[in-house]
This record gives sequence, C-alpha cells and structure tokens, in this order.
Amino acid sequence: MTPGEFGRVVRIKLDEHDRRIFVPTPHGSPSWQRGYNRRSALERINNRIDRHFGFELHFIRGIAKMTTRVGLAIAVMMAMALGHVRQGRPEQMRSLVQPIPATG
Repeated sequence: MTPGEFGRVVRIKLDEHDRRIFVPTPHGSPSWQRGYNRRSALERINNRIDRHFGFELHFIRGIAKMTTRVGLAIAVMMAMALGHVRQGRPEQMRSLVQPIPATG
C-alpha cells in the first residue's frame, strides 16, 4: 500500500467502533479549531443573553412567551451593536451596559 496525498489513510467502520473516539473532524485540526471557535462565540452570546437580560432567573412560562422575550433581547442586543458602530465606536459594540450617548 502506497501513501496517498494525505499520507497513510486508515479507514475505520464507524458502526463497529465508538463514534465519540473516531470523529469525522480530527481533534486539533484547523477545521476542528474553526468549529470550536464558533461554538465558543455562541456560548459567549448565550451567556450575555442569560445574564444581562435576566433569563437565568426568570418566571416566564410557555414556549411562545419565552421565544418572544429572547427574540426581543437579541433585537435589542443587535440594535445596541449597530448604534455603537454608527457612532464610530466599533470597539464598544459588544457592550450591553454602556448606552449610546444622545447626539445633538
């Protein structure tokens, strides 16, 4: 057997082995790192929504009410980010506590 373009390739039947060990994307590869970075960024966003908008300790009942509240929270977060960028302060676009100063 001659090595191919990627070196020696070993094929493993996943239905016979533990799927958690033999993953499609190798741990530590560049594509794995990109996926992990995306996951970390989403966890940071979810943490902001949980803590700053009060969803960690809530008394909301019903999926429709919760979906509406989370949607409003995300809209407010995006509006604050857009306001900071339009005011020329892109470094503040992740800040949820510092409001956009009034102009005029």
